[in-house]
Amino acid sequence: VVLIDFWTYSCINCLRTLPYIKEWDERYRERGLTIVGVHAPEFAFERVESNVRENTAKLGLDYPIALDNDFATWGAWHNQYWPAKYLIDRKGHVRYYHFGEGEYGKTEDAIRDLLGTELPPAADVAEPEFDGLLITPETYLGHERLARYGGEKVMPNVEREYRLPLSLYASEFAFGGRWKVEGERSIAGRDARLRLLYRAHDVFLVLSGSGTVDVLVDGKRERRVRVRGDRLYTLVDRKKGAEHLLELRVSKGLAAYAFTFG
Repeated sequence: VVLIDFWTYSCINCLRTLPYIKEWDERYRERGLTIVGVHAPEFAFERVESNVRENTAKLGLDYPIALDNDFATWGAWHNQYWPAKYLIDRKGHVRYYHFGEGEYGKTEDAIRDLLGTELPPAADVAEPEFDGLLITPETYLGHERLARYGGEKVMPNVEREYRLPLSLYASEFAFGGRWKVEGERSIAGRDARLRLLYRAHDVFLVLSGSGTVDVLVDGKRERRVRVRGDRLYTLVDRKKGAEHLLELRVSKGLAAYAFTFG
């Protein structure tokens, strides 16, 4: 029985599923379950094998990880999502699939049904709780997928000075200071700032390079994030979700790719 998991290491939705996958690997590997991770990169730095190896080790993943940099496996499965899981029986037939987060108990039940008898007890799965908050969508910072942008007109691939607007609509963001907006990322220049009117509990940002990001929420200092390496970083982590104004003050040379929320 094989469970295929399409993922990428800077995807917060993928990362939140990994504790469940690791639990299934530990619980059922000796009972006939083989888990294969298919790493399909969203950003250029995720195509670097050493980056994938380093982050796979940090995440404690012991099952095989296939690199799908050309999306050949992704395309063969007609997959469209991170994360996505496909469960295959002993005859090679796909018997179950699930896209995104959640339904961990249902996925484990499907695994157990295919494995058969003499199994350890099922994991005590706690499904994530959702409070009904309509959170801000994933927000990309490169010009190729720019959306919900409320600042001055972007000049692609040219470093220029941007002025922050007086106000933003819900889920809009804007650049301030000097930025170079490339296809999939924006590179901070002198006095680089970024504002976002978000609705969520948690805010994450994919960053690359080396430097710091000072995080302010509603004008008050939240934390300083030290960036060392190309990955997802936590900017805000709060138990109660609400609408807030986020401001980032970004070291020159850092590259910002995409916000995600929880």
